[in-house]
Amino acid sequence: MRSKNRLAELFLALDREPDELHGDITPAVLALIELGWVAAPGLLERMLAESADTRLHAQRAFEGILMRDFGFVSGRGFANRGDENRFRQLWATHGGYAYDASESNRNKAVAAWRVWLKEHGDE
Repeated sequence: MRSKNRLAELFLALDREPDELHGDITPAVLALIELGWVAAPGLLERMLAESADTRLHAQRAFEGILMRDFGFVSGRGFANRGDENRFRQLWATHGGYAYDASESNRNKAVAAWRVWLKEHGDE
């Protein structure tokens, strides 16, 4: 129950206190990345929000979780070019979600990621 409460708190705080230099990053984005795949279903839901800021922050957290699985370390990047390329290929094959894309394109990409999560046992 505690992790559900933590998730709820982080989702409420998703758009609060954006970094001055990187407005797409908030403390909640970083915390959700650390929580990992347990946050993914809620992030996908928020990637369809009306608010562009909410969509952007949810996208960054979802990307961060996925990137971490490919060896990305904040402040250092990917361990090698191959891991980065595999991440980018996976992102592209699942609709290349972009928070500022059309609603139709966002819906298609989120649907593809939901299928991917189910296939990989993360949802």
